[in-house]
Amino acid sequence: MPEPRAPRQTRPRASASTAPLLRPLPSLHRTIRTRPRPDWVQGTLALQWQLPGELDAVPQPPPALRLVDREPPDDGTDPAVAEVATGAAQLPEPGPWVAQLVQAVLEVLARERPRQQLVRWLTPEVYAELSSHVAVDPGRPVPRTRRTVSSVHVSEPADGVVEASVVAVGGPRARAVALRLEGWDGRWRCTRLAVL
Repeated sequence: MPEPRAPRQTRPRASASTAPLLRPLPSLHRTIRTRPRPDWVQGTLALQWQLPGELDAVPQPPPALRLVDREPPDDGTDPAVAEVATGAAQLPEPGPWVAQLVQAVLEVLARERPRQQLVRWLTPEVYAELSSHVAVDPGRPVPRTRRTVSSVHVSEPADGVVEASVVAVGGPRARAVALRLEGWDGRWRCTRLAVL
Protein backbone atom coordinates (compact mmCIF):
# COMPACT_ATOMS: atom_id res chain seq x y z
CA MET A 1 0.00 0.00 0.00
CA PRO A 2 1.35 3.40 -0.90
CA GLU A 3 2.44 5.69 1.85
CA PRO A 4 0.35 8.72 2.41
CA ARG A 5 1.86 11.98 1.24
CA ALA A 6 2.55 14.83 3.52
CA PRO A 7 0.26 17.75 3.01
CA ARG A 8 1.73 20.46 0.77
CA GLN A 9 2.72 23.66 2.33
CA THR A 10 1.57 26.65 0.41
CA ARG A 11 3.26 29.99 0.47
CA PRO A 12 1.22 32.91 1.47
CA ARG A 13 0.43 35.15 -1.45
CA ALA A 14 1.92 38.62 -1.50
CA SER A 15 -0.43 41.25 -0.43
CA ALA A 16 -0.16 44.96 -0.45
CA SER A 17 1.18 44.83 3.06
CA THR A 18 3.97 42.28 2.29
CA ALA A 19 7.30 43.54 0.86
CA PRO A 20 8.56 42.02 -2.44
CA LEU A 21 11.50 39.64 -2.35
CA LEU A 22 14.77 41.42 -3.33
CA ARG A 23 17.46 39.52 -5.16
CA PRO A 24 20.99 40.76 -6.00
CA LEU A 25 21.58 41.78 -9.62
CA PRO A 26 24.10 39.83 -11.69
CA SER A 27 27.56 41.38 -11.97
CA LEU A 28 27.90 44.05 -14.67
CA HIS A 29 31.66 43.57 -14.95
CA ARG A 30 32.61 42.46 -18.46
CA THR A 31 35.96 41.86 -20.09
CA ILE A 32 36.38 43.61 -23.44
CA ARG A 33 38.89 42.02 -25.75
CA THR A 34 40.58 44.25 -28.25
CA ARG A 35 42.68 43.41 -31.25
CA PRO A 36 45.87 45.28 -32.05
CA ARG A 37 45.03 48.19 -34.31
CA PRO A 38 46.48 47.88 -37.84
CA ASP A 39 48.35 50.76 -39.42
CA TRP A 40 45.68 52.62 -41.37
CA VAL A 41 46.43 54.24 -44.73
CA GLN A 42 44.14 56.84 -46.21
CA GLY A 43 43.91 55.67 -49.81
CA THR A 44 45.52 58.00 -52.30
CA LEU A 45 46.91 60.32 -49.63
CA ALA A 46 49.51 57.78 -48.59
CA LEU A 47 53.04 58.59 -49.65
CA GLN A 48 54.36 55.07 -49.29
CA TRP A 49 54.41 52.44 -52.01
CA GLN A 50 56.80 50.17 -53.83
CA LEU A 51 58.09 50.54 -57.36
CA PRO A 52 58.24 47.57 -59.74
CA GLY A 53 60.97 45.16 -58.68
CA GLU A 54 60.10 45.78 -55.01
CA LEU A 55 62.26 48.91 -54.87
CA ASP A 56 61.10 50.89 -51.86
CA ALA A 57 60.09 54.39 -52.98
CA VAL A 58 60.15 55.92 -49.50
CA PRO A 59 63.47 57.66 -48.91
CA GLN A 60 65.30 56.60 -45.79
CA PRO A 61 66.21 59.42 -43.39
CA PRO A 62 69.86 60.16 -42.77
CA PRO A 63 71.31 58.03 -39.96
CA ALA A 64 72.15 60.97 -37.68
CA LEU A 65 71.59 64.66 -37.27
CA ARG A 66 74.25 66.97 -38.63
CA LEU A 67 75.14 70.64 -38.30
CA VAL A 68 74.95 72.74 -41.44
CA ASP A 69 77.09 75.82 -41.74
CA ARG A 70 75.14 78.78 -43.04
CA GLU A 71 76.97 81.61 -44.69
CA PRO A 72 75.09 84.92 -44.49
CA PRO A 73 73.77 85.87 -47.93
CA ASP A 74 75.21 88.91 -49.69
CA ASP A 75 71.83 90.59 -50.17
CA GLY A 76 71.33 91.30 -46.44
CA THR A 77 68.72 88.59 -45.86
CA ASP A 78 68.50 87.25 -42.33
CA PRO A 79 70.49 83.95 -42.22
CA ALA A 80 67.72 82.33 -40.19
CA VAL A 81 65.28 82.53 -43.13
CA ALA A 82 67.66 82.48 -46.09
CA GLU A 83 67.62 79.46 -48.42
CA VAL A 84 70.95 77.68 -48.50
CA ALA A 85 72.10 75.33 -51.24
CA THR A 86 72.76 71.76 -50.04
CA GLY A 87 75.27 69.34 -51.58
CA ALA A 88 74.40 65.81 -52.71
CA ALA A 89 76.33 64.24 -49.82
CA GLN A 90 73.90 65.83 -47.35
CA LEU A 91 70.74 64.83 -49.26
CA PRO A 92 68.91 61.50 -49.49
CA GLU A 93 69.16 59.23 -52.54
CA PRO A 94 67.43 61.09 -55.43
CA GLY A 95 65.85 58.09 -57.24
CA PRO A 96 63.17 57.32 -54.63
CA TRP A 97 62.43 61.01 -54.14
CA VAL A 98 61.89 61.48 -57.88
CA ALA A 99 59.52 58.49 -58.01
CA GLN A 100 57.59 59.69 -54.96
CA LEU A 101 57.28 63.27 -56.20
CA VAL A 102 56.17 62.29 -59.71
CA GLN A 103 53.55 59.88 -58.32
CA ALA A 104 52.18 62.68 -56.14
CA VAL A 105 52.13 65.11 -59.11
CA LEU A 106 50.21 62.59 -61.22
CA GLU A 107 47.70 62.18 -58.40
CA VAL A 108 47.28 65.98 -58.18
CA LEU A 109 46.65 66.19 -61.94
CA ALA A 110 44.08 63.37 -61.65
CA ARG A 111 42.45 65.24 -58.70
CA GLU A 112 43.16 62.37 -56.31
CA ARG A 113 45.42 64.45 -54.05
CA PRO A 114 45.21 68.09 -52.93
CA ARG A 115 47.96 70.15 -54.52
CA GLN A 116 48.72 71.88 -51.22
CA GLN A 117 50.54 68.73 -50.06
CA LEU A 118 53.32 69.47 -52.56
CA VAL A 119 54.00 73.10 -51.66
CA ARG A 120 57.05 72.16 -49.54
CA TRP A 121 58.67 70.18 -52.37
CA LEU A 122 58.10 72.60 -55.28
CA THR A 123 59.43 76.07 -55.95
CA PRO A 124 56.77 78.79 -56.06
CA GLU A 125 56.98 78.95 -59.87
CA VAL A 126 56.47 75.18 -60.33
CA TYR A 127 53.67 75.17 -57.75
CA ALA A 128 51.89 78.04 -59.52
CA GLU A 129 52.14 76.25 -62.87
CA LEU A 130 50.80 73.00 -61.39
CA SER A 131 47.96 74.92 -59.73
CA SER A 132 47.03 76.57 -63.03
CA HIS A 133 46.77 73.16 -64.74
CA VAL A 134 44.48 71.84 -62.02
CA ALA A 135 42.34 75.01 -61.91
CA VAL A 136 41.87 75.28 -65.71
CA ASP A 137 38.88 72.95 -65.82
CA PRO A 138 37.63 72.10 -62.34
CA GLY A 139 34.57 70.26 -63.70
CA ARG A 140 36.61 67.92 -65.88
CA PRO A 141 35.77 64.25 -65.23
CA VAL A 142 38.39 62.31 -63.31
CA PRO A 143 40.05 59.52 -65.33
CA ARG A 144 39.19 55.99 -64.19
CA THR A 145 42.66 54.50 -64.61
CA ARG A 146 45.36 55.34 -62.13
CA ARG A 147 48.83 56.16 -63.42
CA THR A 148 51.83 54.74 -61.62
CA VAL A 149 55.56 55.28 -61.96
CA SER A 150 57.11 52.60 -64.14
CA SER A 151 60.74 53.67 -64.46
CA VAL A 152 63.04 56.42 -63.22
CA HIS A 153 66.24 57.64 -64.89
CA VAL A 154 68.42 60.03 -62.88
CA SER A 155 71.51 62.03 -63.79
CA GLU A 156 73.49 64.43 -61.61
CA PRO A 157 75.00 67.21 -63.75
CA ALA A 158 76.34 69.10 -60.70
CA ASP A 159 76.65 68.68 -56.96
CA GLY A 160 73.20 69.03 -55.38
CA VAL A 161 71.42 69.03 -58.76
CA VAL A 162 69.45 66.13 -60.27
CA GLU A 163 67.79 65.92 -63.68
CA ALA A 164 65.42 63.01 -64.12
CA SER A 165 63.00 61.48 -66.56
CA VAL A 166 60.16 59.23 -65.48
CA VAL A 167 57.77 56.96 -67.38
CA ALA A 168 54.27 56.63 -65.91
CA VAL A 169 51.91 53.92 -67.13
CA GLY A 170 48.16 53.53 -66.85
CA GLY A 171 45.33 53.89 -69.30
CA PRO A 172 45.72 53.62 -73.07
CA ARG A 173 49.15 55.27 -73.22
CA ALA A 174 52.22 56.00 -71.15
CA ARG A 175 53.27 59.51 -70.13
CA ALA A 176 56.73 60.97 -69.69
CA VAL A 177 57.70 63.39 -66.95
CA ALA A 178 60.90 65.44 -66.92
CA LEU A 179 62.03 67.31 -63.83
CA ARG A 180 64.96 68.99 -62.14
CA LEU A 181 65.61 68.76 -58.41
CA GLU A 182 67.96 71.00 -56.50
CA GLY A 183 69.13 70.65 -52.92
CA TRP A 184 67.94 73.56 -50.77
CA ASP A 185 67.89 73.72 -46.97
CA GLY A 186 68.69 70.03 -46.57
CA ARG A 187 65.95 68.69 -48.87
CA TRP A 188 65.24 68.19 -52.55
CA ARG A 189 63.03 70.82 -54.23
CA CYS A 190 61.64 70.60 -57.74
CA THR A 191 62.69 73.67 -59.75
CA ARG A 192 61.45 72.51 -63.19
CA LEU A 193 58.64 70.11 -64.11
CA ALA A 194 57.17 69.02 -67.44
CA VAL A 195 54.50 66.35 -67.88
CA LEU A 196 54.38 65.23 -71.50
